[in-house]
Amino acid sequence: MSSISGKKRSIATLLALLILFPGIALAREVKRDPDTGRIRVLYIGAPFNTYCAYTVYQNDPLLLNTPVSGMAWLEPTVIKRALRLYMPRTRREYSDYDVVGFDDATYEHFSPNTLIWMRDSLLEDGVGFFMGGGSGSFGGWANYLDWGRTPLQDVMPVECTPDRVEFSVNRVIRFDDDFIRSVPWDEFENHNIFGMYNVVELKQGAVQLSELSPVGGGRTDPGWSWWDVGEGRFFASPTGFRGTLAGGTTSAGVSFIHWRYYPDFVSNMAYFTAGFTPPSDPQLLHTTRQKFREVDYHRQMVIGTMEFVSRFGASMSKIDEKLAEVEKSLARAKLSFIGLELEESMDELEHILSLLSEADALAVKAKETALYWLYVVEWLVVTATLLACGSILWSLMVRRRLYSQVHSTRIGFSE
Repeated sequence: MSSISGKKRSIATLLALLILFPGIALAREVKRDPDTGRIRVLYIGAPFNTYCAYTVYQNDPLLLNTPVSGMAWLEPTVIKRALRLYMPRTRREYSDYDVVGFDDATYEHFSPNTLIWMRDSLLEDGVGFFMGGGSGSFGGWANYLDWGRTPLQDVMPVECTPDRVEFSVNRVIRFDDDFIRSVPWDEFENHNIFGMYNVVELKQGAVQLSELSPVGGGRTDPGWSWWDVGEGRFFASPTGFRGTLAGGTTSAGVSFIHWRYYPDFVSNMAYFTAGFTPPSDPQLLHTTRQKFREVDYHRQMVIGTMEFVSRFGASMSKIDEKLAEVEKSLARAKLSFIGLELEESMDELEHILSLLSEADALAVKAKETALYWLYVVEWLVVTATLLACGSILWSLMVRRRLYSQVHSTRIGFSE
């Protein structure tokens, strides 16, 4: 009983500090899995949407992801089932994650204690949070609930309002910030098109990284922002992470999600929210991530060819040996990436690509051999069928003179 009351007093103390000194940042430590070194992400929203940050996270070796369908416009039955199956059920289980992300997620179907547990995990356990804009986010709209009424409002760097703005641009104003410096901003203006954004008010002590404006101008509102509070960090994005326009269209590929460095932005956001400062060479980090995606693409191509060829009974032993080498080297590359030893990771990835080229050549050769014998067998079958049909036709048509005509049949019919 005394430990429970002590925990309540510690929470009350932290909240009192928040009220007296908004934006106060206590000790901030990097939050990651002590066994694997990876950042464990609980991603709530629409993780299986083609256009979202989660699709990027799946290919990032440093991120270990748990997806939960909870986006505002999804069917309530889908959301309830996902929350029941995949959301933590106790306060302690939230400390098993390093980052909790909301991608246009509604809290309508959360259990009563969930938001309190989330807030306390940020304040006490250093769990990082990020929230992206949308109909079910921040102030909410179209009959969705207002996050300003929840315990998470205590730890957000912004105050929620019910207002929103359509068709916007997002101008970066703090290029000296650690997070902003971790992302290459080349070509960003060519993709600086966002749909609606939630209008929020910045809290005292929060760090504002950008400002949002309607496409036609006329007003400015806080854009990306963050702060350290308690033991954790909260990153707020009043725009959605997709950057799509109203109605879900993408305007010929010029929206935010089609930006060359979009994967770096959303991955680094998760790193930063966990208290991890990304490497000082953003271009090398970008190139290494590209190599991982390239390796994954070539690996899937080889596996696809193997599956096709194996249907014809061809031997896959040599290709399997190459892929076994690939898996071992890929594990080393990921381990180096997790430790942010990017040059070592790049060397392994280059080696993997050479192994995949050899495996691909073996797979293509096996396919050509299998198809050669398939064509031979097909030719023999067609030729044999042709000869048989020709023989029958010759017997019936050419040799019919060997048969004599009859004037009556055995059952009595006659001409």
